Amino acid sequence: MQLRDALAYHADVAIFAVVDSDADDESQWIVEPINANVLTESDEYDVFLVRGKNILPDGGIVDCYIDICLPERISDCVYFLRSDCVDVCHHHECDGDIISAVPIDLYGNYELFYSKTAPDIGIEILRQGLQDSPQKGYIAEDLGYILRDERRFPEAAEMFQISVDEGPSSYFIFGELAACFEEMGDTDRAAKYRRMFEREE
Repeated sequence: MQLRDALAYHADVAIFAVVDSDADDESQWIVEPINANVLTESDEYDVFLVRGKNILPDGGIVDCYIDICLPERISDCVYFLRSDCVDVCHHHECDGDIISAVPIDLYGNYELFYSKTAPDIGIEILRQGLQDSPQKGYIAEDLGYILRDERRFPEAAEMFQISVDEGPSSYFIFGELAACFEEMGDTDRAAKYRRMFEREE
């Protein structure tokens, strides 16, 4: 189905796979709905449109969609459904923050979920993703980084620990976990994970 029809008549769908993007007018792209709450890697598709949130400087929220290229988790454009068209702009052209409203079970930039204006929105999206996804590590890492940046170190440590227990994306997670424990004054656990980090360097 064409993108405009998909967004207009399938508002309950959080993820669309882009099947054909040859048309210059994005509203004419052909997309296919994906029945999932968490975006995962696909053997069939590598470009998706997922539900997003435009968090305005005044705290208002506008629903939108964003493109996601996998496996890198790159997003360039934002798609707003208007009454007669689909408006497309780049992330940096939008007022406020643009975040994904769909958790992604792949390694990537956590800032795709981080609104400095309203960080709890992305945090809640990712917490729901932890419940919905059988694999927790990547989503937990995204949460850990946001919570770290928000200086919520006990919560960040809990998320980084989930990643470590499942198998972290890189040895840097040991360093992040050590830093959280240091901030919490837990010197024993900080030293344990600092040693693990330094062994891998």
